[in-house]
Amino acid sequence: MSVDSVLNPFSSIATADIDKLRARLLELNYQEATFHKILPAFMQGDPTLGGAFPVLQHIKTPDPGLATMILLFVGELPVAETDCRVALGEALFEALLAADFLKRSEAGTITCPLALISIKDIYIVADRATDNSPELVKHLVMAAGPSSVTLANATPRRRVRKALDIGCGGGVQSLQLAKHVDHVVGVDINERALNLGRFAAQLSGAANIDFRYSDFFSAVEGEKFDLIVANPPFVISPESTSQYRDGGLGGDRVTETVIRNAGAFLEEGGISVTVCEWASLLGASANERMQQWTAGNGCDVWISYGTPVEPSRYALTWLQGDQRRLSLAEYSRKYDRWVAHYEALGMQSMQTGLVVMRKRTGENWFYADEAPDEMRGQWGSTLLMMFDLLDNIKNSSLDQLLDQSYRLAPQARMRHLLAQDGARWGQISAELLLEEPLNYTGRVDHHIAKLCARCDGTVTLRQLLLELAESVGRPFEKILDAAMPVLMGLLTRGFLIPASIVPPVKETAPTA
Repeated sequence: MSVDSVLNPFSSIATADIDKLRARLLELNYQEATFHKILPAFMQGDPTLGGAFPVLQHIKTPDPGLATMILLFVGELPVAETDCRVALGEALFEALLAADFLKRSEAGTITCPLALISIKDIYIVADRATDNSPELVKHLVMAAGPSSVTLANATPRRRVRKALDIGCGGGVQSLQLAKHVDHVVGVDINERALNLGRFAAQLSGAANIDFRYSDFFSAVEGEKFDLIVANPPFVISPESTSQYRDGGLGGDRVTETVIRNAGAFLEEGGISVTVCEWASLLGASANERMQQWTAGNGCDVWISYGTPVEPSRYALTWLQGDQRRLSLAEYSRKYDRWVAHYEALGMQSMQTGLVVMRKRTGENWFYADEAPDEMRGQWGSTLLMMFDLLDNIKNSSLDQLLDQSYRLAPQARMRHLLAQDGARWGQISAELLLEEPLNYTGRVDHHIAKLCARCDGTVTLRQLLLELAESVGRPFEKILDAAMPVLMGLLTRGFLIPASIVPPVKETAPTA
């Protein structure tokens, strides 16, 4: 396999033939909505699920051509040439075969070396990782993995003029941005990814994406964006084997480079959303390091981070796949090399998180919080509301916060914990939770629970606390000192929303 054939696969496919393929896919309803109807539930969201190809051989479709497409493009299964010719049409079949988009085996069956997946109403083209040639491994193009889904779900979907996709890969984010952004720029150092992205953009009918070769921000110098999204190769490793995973800069320098520089490319009011990993080192916690990286960049910073992972566990997480292809000795040596790399860095733990920055003139704030147990569905509008909530908190005195009225979030729910009290059940505590999209939970006593129930946007927080103080016979100042730490947690996490802020409408569209 030549380097050129890896970097620029299917370069001989004519534009007209890509358009014909798109038309045929649409004609056969080769779309995510169709997958949801005919695939079992465990494959929905990941139709290329490893090892599940036998299931695809037994699916029932309204059109045999659709079944052929699914076997060919989703399952990487060989199909009879006659079936493939019927599904695609003679002329399109011959064109795709001549361009090596399709392959003919010695047995005369037809396969496709790539996965072609529908996500909503766009098409993603990605590698299957079954070819272990060094050049392809290095330039491997991934489909929508967990970090891609997290980023897509967190991205605000408001209409903006210009957006940048850093580490765009095959265009998973760029293609979704193209629906609500006038002009999208996708940048990557992987030429193969850029070319597959261009192919997917044409196949999806997205003409407003400009894919550029770029080492981080080098190809967009002097430009400003209303929205930046980034899913860079953030894995902390001593490797430079795969461009989609290994940044090759050592440690968490890839994450640092993106975070340090993104603010300079944002328009006033612009938002950047980055999914990444970064480390706690000797003498500096992960969030202290993030504060250093964002200091003075003119942005407010909101971070949601996961549970820290210790280095040996982190190494095993990323090396598990190597067990199948390496000997025990080779696998052990590779593991030892990764752990030694972490020891040399002084790495104490690693955490995964979402780093969101908003360009704003004035005194900027920094806020980091542990991620909720779940982040359900598309929640970009909720993310924008979190900035409004923190603006209100950071720019208000205590008296100003107390003199506002609040509403309980529409998604808030209460669970009561009861204990036996003589011959009855008595409440000992309550758990307040947000059902969606950010599934935060928190224990509150029955006094705060009752106060929250009174938050309907018509009574100030001060008045509610005065009523509470009177009901329990305690001075207002004592009640205030005890209640405000809990109430501040409810305010910053979106349980209580100022009446002046309109909560976002529920976003139900699935995104990946």
